[in-house]
Amino acid sequence: MNRLRRSTRAPRSGRGFTLLEVLLALAIIILLFATMTRVFDDLVDARARVRRSMMRTEGIAAALELLARSADAAVATGLDGEAGVTGDSGSIRIARSGVATTRLGAPEAGISPVQDRHAVELAFRDGALMVRDQDGGDAETLATEIFAIRFRYHDGREWSASWDSDAAGLPVAIECSVWTTPWPDAAWPAWIPEPEVDAGAAADEGGASLGTDFDASFDEFEIGTILEPDDPLPAPDHVRVVSILDAVPVERLGMAGEDGS
Repeated sequence: MNRLRRSTRAPRSGRGFTLLEVLLALAIIILLFATMTRVFDDLVDARARVRRSMMRTEGIAAALELLARSADAAVATGLDGEAGVTGDSGSIRIARSGVATTRLGAPEAGISPVQDRHAVELAFRDGALMVRDQDGGDAETLATEIFAIRFRYHDGREWSASWDSDAAGLPVAIECSVWTTPWPDAAWPAWIPEPEVDAGAAADEGGASLGTDFDASFDEFEIGTILEPDDPLPAPDHVRVVSILDAVPVERLGMAGEDGS
């Protein structure tokens, strides 16, 4: 009977987990957790970058569309006698016929949809594309994280870096080019102010904002060749050329008057 009872007992394990095995298991768990955390952070960062890129692209598209619509209704002279189209490589101001949305809710304004004119300004400021309705509206940021913008104006013969419709009438076409990434070889557009770097603040942070080695990173930050608007430039990431169908430059008007006389 005793032998039978002994044979029916469950066998016991002869050994348990050693300290080394426990530590190894914990190390594997910690490694897996760290890997999963890093992958999750990378996914979050990638999603944020994609979102910023999409918002920037949408903002640039909205700005180019606004430029096209403004050019379609551009006038040579504003209501106050100012030039209808003025601009340089970094900004443009267009007076156009139409009703400003900021004035639609003001009955006392006495607006005539046929005669009313207002101005819209597009400008590049500190890496952002800004738009401002110069009829009492505030400046609005359409797109950020932009490297450079260039406006050009065509007089029917060649491109120009600036324009004033008081002197030259309406331009035949307006071009807007947008770069979202830095140019090769640290080239820099001459019409955009060079960025200011606070060397003292960067040194206090141990060069973290520019790199681990402050001196080396500051050298890398130095601007290379300065390119003028008429120089060969890298291909833009976004570009749009809009034509003004009713444009008659002053030069042509003078020539027509001489021919008629």
